[in-house]
Amino acid sequence: MPLTDLTPEEHQWTEEMFKLLRINAGGEEGAEGGAAAGGAESVDTPADFSQLEHSISELSTKSDILRNYKALSSSFKKLDKATQSALKAALAAIHEKDKQAVVSAVSALQKCVSEHSELISDAERTLSELSDEVNGLRQEYNEHAGRKAEFVKRAYFSKTNAKKLSKFSSACEDVSKELTHAEASVQARNIDDVNKALKTSTKSLQKLRKEMDWLDSSEANKSESKRVGDEKLQGNLTSDYDKKRESWRPQVCYNAAMKVGVIEGNLPEFMRASLMGENKVNGYPEGYPELMGISPETIEKEFDHTKVEESGVLNFVDDRTGHISHTAYLQKTDKGSVELYHTNCQTLDMALLGNAQNIPKAGLVTHYELSDPDTQNRFQEWLNKGYSFKHTPASDLK
Repeated sequence: MPLTDLTPEEHQWTEEMFKLLRINAGGEEGAEGGAAAGGAESVDTPADFSQLEHSISELSTKSDILRNYKALSSSFKKLDKATQSALKAALAAIHEKDKQAVVSAVSALQKCVSEHSELISDAERTLSELSDEVNGLRQEYNEHAGRKAEFVKRAYFSKTNAKKLSKFSSACEDVSKELTHAEASVQARNIDDVNKALKTSTKSLQKLRKEMDWLDSSEANKSESKRVGDEKLQGNLTSDYDKKRESWRPQVCYNAAMKVGVIEGNLPEFMRASLMGENKVNGYPEGYPELMGISPETIEKEFDHTKVEESGVLNFVDDRTGHISHTAYLQKTDKGSVELYHTNCQTLDMALLGNAQNIPKAGLVTHYELSDPDTQNRFQEWLNKGYSFKHTPASDLK
């Protein structure tokens, strides 16, 4: 849509006048023309008035960035007023075919266009810098949010940690929401809204950083596993099962294994109880493999008791299916021996018993010394029939 209501004839006259002014300004003759051009020599006059109209219209379509930027909006309003005034004067001069008035008005218009362009460039530069800030915060947020699995894992260990997961999730939600608003404001070229969103995003991100500091601190300060005698632990297991048999339900292998760790003093009861309340996937609590750090990269095939440095949970993976098929508990005793405790796997019992006649029971579970060379060999033979394992130290589950 045309910016002005000039007729084609008036546009033609203006164009011819500009050309004439250029000739007279550079020629040797025509004193009157030279005098008339005096005002035009300092102005880079466009080829025709339509070109100037187009520049003004184009800048106007880009001016939303200035209307939404308080620091420059006042300057823009003054400039817009000056532009309208100069444009009105130029139109009046063209209608009256007043050459000198046209040159003066066009000079004022060109100055407005130049200043308008500079204002938009300044705003665009500011928006670009703010966009980089938003992208930087988004990148940091993504790194923190990517560690959610660590919070989920720690949430099993205590009520305090479960609350920390809730705070972490809430902080993530706040930051994500505010960054999404900031990104939308960048797309809308609304600098003031970007600034507001950046302020709130940074404030929420500071809360998230505190949660990450807690996570890193808790990782760095994990307590070491306790070491007690195997006879003492077996006595405690028998006593606990006799007195609190209901607490051993459900009587599944992974619950019994963790119950041994709880009684030894190396696994949190909160974790065991939390896992028992989870939905089951392939027979195990949802999230259990991740909690235990079980993956194709972490499982092993060759067992060496000398590499067991502390008590922990021992999970077995079926080589055919890739799923966990059985769970036991490994005790590293105060004397340095390694004891295995488990229930509900007859093939493993038969392999570990060897020539022994009596099954070594301690309450619900059976127990074997894996640091005994013969027992370890029988254990390895059982593994070779289709099982891999992952030992998760108790200190990773505190």
